[in-house]
Amino acid sequence: MRTETATMLNVDVLHEHPQNPRKSIGDVSELTESIRKNGIMQNLTVIPGHWDDSGNFHEDEYTLLIGHRRFNAAKAAGLTEVPCRIVEGMDEKEQLSTMLEENMQRADLTIWEQATGFQLMLDLGDTEEGLAEKTGFSKTTIRHRLNIAKLDGKEIKKKEQDDSFQLTLKDLYELEKIEDIKTRNKVLKDARDSRELAWKAHQAAEQEKMDKRAAIIIKLLKAAGVKEAPEKVTHEMYSGKWETVKEWDLRSEKEPKLAKATQADIQSDWLWYRYYGSVKLIKPTPKKKEKKEVDPTEKNKKELKKKVKELMVKKHIFINEVITGKLDGIKEEYETCEQLWDVLVNISTYLGPSELRRFFTGKADYEASQEAKDEADDKISKLHLIQKMLIQLDYAMDNVGDLMDWRCRYNDSKAEQLVEAFKILKKWGWAFEDEEINILDGTHELYTKEEHR
Repeated sequence: MRTETATMLNVDVLHEHPQNPRKSIGDVSELTESIRKNGIMQNLTVIPGHWDDSGNFHEDEYTLLIGHRRFNAAKAAGLTEVPCRIVEGMDEKEQLSTMLEENMQRADLTIWEQATGFQLMLDLGDTEEGLAEKTGFSKTTIRHRLNIAKLDGKEIKKKEQDDSFQLTLKDLYELEKIEDIKTRNKVLKDARDSRELAWKAHQAAEQEKMDKRAAIIIKLLKAAGVKEAPEKVTHEMYSGKWETVKEWDLRSEKEPKLAKATQADIQSDWLWYRYYGSVKLIKPTPKKKEKKEVDPTEKNKKELKKKVKELMVKKHIFINEVITGKLDGIKEEYETCEQLWDVLVNISTYLGPSELRRFFTGKADYEASQEAKDEADDKISKLHLIQKMLIQLDYAMDNVGDLMDWRCRYNDSKAEQLVEAFKILKKWGWAFEDEEINILDGTHELYTKEEHR
């Protein structure tokens, strides 16, 4: 049975609740000054008994439920006694619920504190419906917070305390799109700012989708008796020894299938292998009587060109995310326009409406229908100047030229143009993988190790 009494209690017999959702009291200087002048105008709410530092409960003294900030401010103001409402007969769930409701109503909790508070209530047997009723939050918001509670608390606190990072709820919601918790935490830890987090989260979520699609295709191929290509074979793809029978785009939304005709044709020497954004079904190229040995330099050049092409595909996807609003805009628009213009001039690329249309049609003007071009023009007319310049930058970067000469030596002038262009994209959160950095700075092992030109 619950009972309540009001009395004055000495501050020395009051203890803060170990499960108080709010872990940081914050700045209480103004509240301290107010209490020093006017005293405490509202009772603190306490329960009999307290927990020691080891988590053991003792029946003497009292534990705070409501009024942690007032309690700390009162001590700072030099008060020895404070007015308290003593509530008896509350179980653990009721105590936590009381603290949550009080803090939620005053918006006193950080995102992480809200999340862990909700999770504690759920652990104590409450439901999402019950939490929504008690706190006034929607069930959708509560589910979001519960997902946040699964993340690495130390890393979230670190980001919350980093003013330069500017962690937002939107960032944390982006992480929810990643199914694997370990991957979520890795993205959270690795991101250097809010924009990079959003981009990395999007990449990771897309990677998960591709992995799932790849698993379905590989399962079909294995069921049809196709074996995985050994590493040696994957290195021979530009040697002329193998040809592609079928390739599945892992970004496609179509249901992965293995056509009956393909199944009927499959031979014992056919193999499958996963390559970046696709799964390939390959077979040996029929042997010719005379065959020249593959020049190692040519092989390296082809491999480097392939990797640069992958980087350009990734770049195109990123710019598309910016154009379509999936990645946040930027504030420093004038400065960015100037930087974009300088990069476009230095690359010396063609600027024209046909390249803007190509971004949306996927074709040159002479290959696209008039209807497709008109639709593209309509989309272009609604774009901001920065978005149009980014589209031109996308085209310009694709046409910088090879990063190596005929002997596969690093071309630093071409690479420098790309590096300057990528610096612009970092404003929206672009981030490189280690190998991509090696390609752009000339340290990749595939380059011929000679002095740069």
